[in-house]
Amino acid sequence: MTQPPQPGTGPHGRPPQGDSPQQSSAPTAAPSRSGGIGARKALGIIGAVVVLAAVAIGYFLSQDGADRAGAGDCLKNNGDPIFPDLRVVDCGDTDAVYKVVQVLHDTVDTASCQGVSDIAYEEQADRARHKSGKRFVLCLDGIKKK
Repeated sequence: MTQPPQPGTGPHGRPPQGDSPQQSSAPTAAPSRSGGIGARKALGIIGAVVVLAAVAIGYFLSQDGADRAGAGDCLKNNGDPIFPDLRVVDCGDTDAVYKVVQVLHDTVDTASCQGVSDIAYEEQADRARHKSGKRFVLCLDGIKKK
């Protein structure tokens, strides 16, 4: 006596060719495109490095400005007598023309230097070429050249 075939089997008790019971009909996912994201990320990093470099250069260039001068420092003038651009230099430098006698913070009253020094220099944020956000007066003596 022959038994009837089981479901999913062929006439001889074997699965039919080409069919497998574990076959999935779910579609496969398309590969993602991520090349643009990597390029954007790289450009963002490069942009951040450029901005940081510009900030660092600006910081170091402003380190020798008049707003950093203290009593005893010497200055040279990169500007002219009407629009001075004073920079701190070594007192032995041939470009040194002024010596700071006193620094007066949070004021622009140059009359405070009368009787203290030969020259008064004031700087404030709205007029300064290198906007430090400070207001101050430098009482200066001219350096006599030999």
